[in-house]
Amino acid sequence: MTAREPYLTAAETIAYLNLGSQSALYRLIREHGLPFCRVGRLYRFDRAEIDAWAHGHRSSIEWARAKRAS
Repeated sequence: MTAREPYLTAAETIAYLNLGSQSALYRLIREHGLPFCRVGRLYRFDRAEIDAWAHGHRSSIEWARAKRAS
């Protein structure tokens, strides 16, 4: 990703959020409203929206696990 491009690919988002797997990323989308847009069949993620979504949570994974447990 270049500094001028605000959108992350699925692989870049997995690394950015330190998720570890593609299934974890899609679970966050499906169950917890992780913001994304689609370009054809591809998912793209706006870094600013991802940061805003995760703001206030210790980590996106901890937040998702706590949400699922409740």
